Amino acid sequence: MISKLITMICVFLFLVLFGCNKPKENEGNSTTDARVPVKVSHLEKGTIESVVTASGTTEAIRKEKIFSPIAGRVIALKVLEGSQVRTGDVLLILRPKEAQAAFEGAQTLMRNASTDQQKHEAQRALVLADSLQPQIYIRSRFDGVVASRNVTEGEFVGEQTELLTIIDPTTIVFIADVPITSISRIYQNLPAQIEFSQFANGFFDAIVDAINPQAEAQSQSVKVRLHFRNLTDAQQKILKSNIPGTVNIITGTNNNVFVVNRSVVLHDDEANTYSLVVMTDDSLAKVVPITIGIQTDSLIEVKSDFLRGGMNIITQGQYTLTDSTKVTVEQ
Repeated sequence: MISKLITMICVFLFLVLFGCNKPKENEGNSTTDARVPVKVSHLEKGTIESVVTASGTTEAIRKEKIFSPIAGRVIALKVLEGSQVRTGDVLLILRPKEAQAAFEGAQTLMRNASTDQQKHEAQRALVLADSLQPQIYIRSRFDGVVASRNVTEGEFVGEQTELLTIIDPTTIVFIADVPITSISRIYQNLPAQIEFSQFANGFFDAIVDAINPQAEAQSQSVKVRLHFRNLTDAQQKILKSNIPGTVNIITGTNNNVFVVNRSVVLHDDEANTYSLVVMTDDSLAKVVPITIGIQTDSLIEVKSDFLRGGMNIITQGQYTLTDSTKVTVEQ
């Protein structure tokens, strides 16, 4: 009897001990299988350009404002705004004010003549005054287009009155206001692309032609002249002077480098360091220190010996992750 009781007590103790040491299934699943949902993209190599961006305006290098050499009347106006002219073409004809006074005197005689004899003599005087009085022919000094006109036919103008403006459209360039902080990166023959918001013809190719040795104190900028190149017929036709635009001057190009979106790069402001968070093959997060190269508004060149083409870069959810955090790709 006693032996049976001892046996029963031993069995009871064994069952109690076994039950206490058995792992709880629910607790195991909650800690072991917890994963942070993230989004990823494949790391790829590409090309990135370093640029200096500046605003500016088109301007015609060959441009002439034509002024009246004398005081007189415009007796013939041969051109209007937009008229194309060749070297030597007559733009307008002036009659000096002294000659105009004699001509107007003959016209007065003609109006006041009452007899046939008086009318005949007045007519002769008018013809003579018109033929003998000097006329000043204003001619174009180069091939171009009339950009502006400040007089009308029959108008009396004073000496040195501005009459017309002629420009040579083949000499239109872009004058950019480059910030002083970026001017050290600019030199002759750098390629550039100019964009005009008014046009839908895409970018206009250009090249840095000259850099002004004097800065603009008020705007803290330096004037940089760019020449257009490889213009299409459509671009050549719409290109005018005094059009505002934006230029991207390409100061460097790196090919076959790792390029990522700026938003995926983590920056430690205190230490001034950069990092990416990648997902390893066993679905763990890993923080990878990196150095950066060329930066644009949306992209950054990243460098690290750990980085490999095709690896998964965590693009969303990376800010709170630490090394070895289990992650899962969110669809």
